[in-house]
Amino acid sequence: MNSNSRSGSKLSGMVPPKPPRFATARLLWRLGMVAIGIFLGSSLGGVLVPQKTAGPLEDLRPAISRLADPPGRPQTVLLLGLDGSQLKSQTPPAQVQLLLMARVHPGGGVEIIQIPTELSVLLPGQKQLQPISNLYGQGGVALVADVVAQLMANGGEPVPPDRYLLLSRGGLREVINRIGGLPFDIETPLRYQDKAGKLKIELDAGQQWLGGKELEQFLQFKGPDKGDGGRRQRQQQLLLPLADRLADAAVAPQLPALLSQMRAQLNTNLGHGELLSLLAAGLKDPDLIQLSRLPLSGDQAARRLDQIRAEPLLELWHQAQAPSANNPQVNVEGIEPISTNTAVERLQGAGLAAQASFLDAELMRPRTVILHGNGNNLKQAQAVRKALGLGELQRGPLSPGAGVQVLLGKDWQPSKP
Repeated sequence: MNSNSRSGSKLSGMVPPKPPRFATARLLWRLGMVAIGIFLGSSLGGVLVPQKTAGPLEDLRPAISRLADPPGRPQTVLLLGLDGSQLKSQTPPAQVQLLLMARVHPGGGVEIIQIPTELSVLLPGQKQLQPISNLYGQGGVALVADVVAQLMANGGEPVPPDRYLLLSRGGLREVINRIGGLPFDIETPLRYQDKAGKLKIELDAGQQWLGGKELEQFLQFKGPDKGDGGRRQRQQQLLLPLADRLADAAVAPQLPALLSQMRAQLNTNLGHGELLSLLAAGLKDPDLIQLSRLPLSGDQAARRLDQIRAEPLLELWHQAQAPSANNPQVNVEGIEPISTNTAVERLQGAGLAAQASFLDAELMRPRTVILHGNGNNLKQAQAVRKALGLGELQRGPLSPGAGVQVLLGKDWQPSKP
């Protein structure tokens, strides 16, 4: 091509000289190399450069995170669980059995404060204390939200939650059935029968798959003490398995349709898109769920808020810091302070950054459990077990600032060798 163009530029009648032999050979060599390059490029192109480029970076996110964009700022949501099969008015009015204040962070992570429903409050103009569980029947969600905002003000201006979501026990049962149940390990057998109330609970111990009915029984069971501490403990145990199940790649894509189908079972001021946005951000990493609870006073007749013990927890809440996966702190929670401090000293002697939790345990556990994140703090949890000489490693929601949390059980006997 190039030689022809040069020939065409000569005056007519002139015969171009023949190229030297070595120039012809060099030209053939170059053409041969070009042909080889084209062949290799076409055959190896699919190896060196993918024939189909990878999708957008967003496609690499967890399935739950692809449902919607995260909220533009942290959002607080008051979660209420009613002790009733439906949200319609009942006689007597349904009581609140589950009360959580949650803050969802846009980049991932959820702060949760569990509010005891037996906590007694005094409403303006009234002379008698009453538990929070009764307030929904008197003033609906608005009254409950107002009281919770007052409780969590910590001496400052009450800040109401941004949104609320109310779900009946029957609604929760339907949600669990629609997502196919969830795997769960029940620590001890649960047996209870109330013929008058037509309630029978029969749940075996061990790893199993809970359907809606079984999960409902698990939450209803109170235990031998007939108190709310055991029920609250079981609510805590269910948080991470439920979050894991909702974030599962097989379940997450079904959530938009499920929420649309469940609207009649929900009472909320969250729009459909807002719900998906909060789920996408909050369940991005279920190990970043942080859990604490408001402490109660020791007076069994009127369980008021223990302001002194609540102050450090509420200070952390008002800082609104997203949970982190890289906390070196080990929090130790036990039912008896001396036993708890002995465990803390044992861990500190092993070179671990340990401290007693802000709150004592409400109930003695059958065995010691060491909670950690999904691989993030596993080595640290193993070091804790080695130092204590016992403990069952489990994933679970951690208290504020903790990378590992020790829940001391009956098997912790520090006085024995």
